[in-house]
Amino acid sequence: MAEFPIPESAAAPESLSNKKGQFGVALEPEVVRICFFAILVGLVAGLTAQGLLELIYFFTNVFFYGKFSFAITYPAHNHLGLWVILIPAIGGLVVGLMIHFWEPTLKGHGIPEAMESVLFGHSRMRIRVAVLKPLATALAIGTGGPFGAEGPIIQTGAALGSLFGQAMGLTPYYRRVLLASGAAAGMAATFTAPLAGILVAVELLLFELRARSFIPVAFAAAVATGVRIHFVGWAPLFPTPAFKLTGMRELWLFAVLGILMGLVGIAMIRVLSWLEDFFDHLPIRGALIWSPVIGALALGVIGYFYPQVFGTSYDTIRDMLNDRLTVGKLVGASVAKFWALVISLGSGTTGGVFAPSLVVGGGLGAAFAVGAQHIFPSVVSNPAFYALAAMAAVFGGIARAPFTSIVFLFELSHNPNSLLPLIVCVMVSDGVVRLFSRDSIMTVKLVKRGLIVLQDYSVPVLMRARMDQVMRKQFAVFQGQDELRKVLETFVPGNETLMPVVDAAGALIGIVEPHDLLRTESPDHHFRMRELARRDYVLAYPEESVDQVHRDMMLKNTENVVVVQPTGPRKPVGIAQANEILQLRRWLLEEETRDPEKTPHKTRT
Repeated sequence: MAEFPIPESAAAPESLSNKKGQFGVALEPEVVRICFFAILVGLVAGLTAQGLLELIYFFTNVFFYGKFSFAITYPAHNHLGLWVILIPAIGGLVVGLMIHFWEPTLKGHGIPEAMESVLFGHSRMRIRVAVLKPLATALAIGTGGPFGAEGPIIQTGAALGSLFGQAMGLTPYYRRVLLASGAAAGMAATFTAPLAGILVAVELLLFELRARSFIPVAFAAAVATGVRIHFVGWAPLFPTPAFKLTGMRELWLFAVLGILMGLVGIAMIRVLSWLEDFFDHLPIRGALIWSPVIGALALGVIGYFYPQVFGTSYDTIRDMLNDRLTVGKLVGASVAKFWALVISLGSGTTGGVFAPSLVVGGGLGAAFAVGAQHIFPSVVSNPAFYALAAMAAVFGGIARAPFTSIVFLFELSHNPNSLLPLIVCVMVSDGVVRLFSRDSIMTVKLVKRGLIVLQDYSVPVLMRARMDQVMRKQFAVFQGQDELRKVLETFVPGNETLMPVVDAAGALIGIVEPHDLLRTESPDHHFRMRELARRDYVLAYPEESVDQVHRDMMLKNTENVVVVQPTGPRKPVGIAQANEILQLRRWLLEEETRDPEKTPHKTRT
């Protein structure tokens, strides 16, 4: 089997640079215009995020405290007694009506719907999503829904970007870039976390890390963060003390914590999936309306005993990160939030999973540290440090977005000493979840619909190879002045599939294939090869990227490539067809499954 020794990186060929120039090679000029669009999307998404948070506080004040106010408040301190059980049902009913009559995609936490739009809907989203999603989310959380605002605002920002792209007549790819820009802006503006916003877009929506998408997304996240700072200042949403490891031995405990949080993540994914199936198949009429109400009533019962589960629970997260809760309250809040989240979300209402996962992980992580202190008193540092790492580990595992989680909690803590434990804990958790769960909490719903969603990405093998590594260097060449009659007298059919035709100076005229030699009705006719030569091929250079040549083949709808020398007359030095390019996929498979030191590469001739 032929092998293709492909380098991990290759410099741009000098010959191509001279021929095509430097401008627009590494970054398309169109990206400049997209960046301006992304800035506008980031501004609007940042304002929308701030408006959503204000609306959540407004509904919280109305339903739990009976006053019309936008003051920051949380449902946990209400004095409604048993009446509090009915408050979430009001929001569940209204949201159910909105889902049933107006917009089915309001159901859920928002990110899977944005992912589906990117992967299967040409990045098109409806205006109803941009308008109704914030309203439905504010009602759900404002009446006690145990959610965060980040998932819905990500979907809302994505809808704004998609709508802007549609209005400007952009291609599906650049609609996707603006969709991701809006999503990143929503995340950044919600938590004053621009890097986390960028990584959310990369890990959950773009599935690539390329300059033409990364740059606009970064601008959108930066602008949205500026909007957030304008309203609330630079103060972090969850201020924490200055954490510090007692020593490198403590990293082992963070690794063990990562295993435990990975198991929690697996449980959350599977229980939520089961509950979604359960509520989807309830034998009642109008299930889209009444399922959220049933889930909300269960939430109300849980919230009566553990009011910390109501709403975003940002105040509870702050308490966990500052070591203000007893072990009993830590475990109770985490377990209650777990069930409140999966029941409410599984029943079909709307809300984000990021903030709830922080509560679930934070309480269990801090409780783990308190227990470990009794065994290793000189090793364990602040239990709140473990709460921070566990928060990141749970979300990183369930969302399959480890880098987003690490950066997000790092941005929240503003503490460089937290970075190493975060990496250890989150990556262990992510590995555990991937080992036992094919799907993430973001994709399990899409997989049930029969859609294939992969959250892994790598540099395509076509971009890692040059034409001189795949082309055939031994091939037959015909002179343009040769007569077809004489060619047929000497031509011996073999492995030849593509043969260049050249002029007296050796420059390329066209191509022929074996069947072309037999297509004339009268072989005795004095046809010359230049008359028979076809032009349905792509011209390439040895150092040119296979990916770029493959793009040209698709645009020209041909399987034939002739590789010519980069200087002087266009003298053929190699040929290739689609099957040669497909062999690169085989090379990648063998690279991943065998040891190249034990099986030497064979060069292609």
